[in-house]
Amino acid sequence: MLGGLLVGTALVYVLLAVTGERMTAGELWSCVSAALLANAVLPLLSPSYGVELTDSRLVIRGAGRREIEWRDVTGLEVRRTVGVRTVVVSVSDGRRIPLRAPTSLLDRRFDDRARVLTDWWTARRGGKPD
Repeated sequence: MLGGLLVGTALVYVLLAVTGERMTAGELWSCVSAALLANAVLPLLSPSYGVELTDSRLVIRGAGRREIEWRDVTGLEVRRTVGVRTVVVSVSDGRRIPLRAPTSLLDRRFDDRARVLTDWWTARRGGKPD
């Protein structure tokens, strides 16, 4: 997010230098609002982010592909950050991996999807889903 804000600020300065005009408070607010919205929404819109559930592993799709065996998953937690809920996977080696999808920001079915993830993990760890 910080990188996007820096690029947006640099772009505003370049545009001001080219046009030679001063920006009104309303125009500045519009630019800042658009930059913040774009930084919050664009990373979530990529169709390549998500998870696949198989009988033996959790597959995380994103910039790359990460596969985690169900037996290596020690927990799933719903974490709230700045009002947005995400699922965090705890792995046996101590890592905590936040999933980029599902997320409650744009997904009305977040609770259902988080429950499906939890049920798959519980069933494959030898327990019974709730």
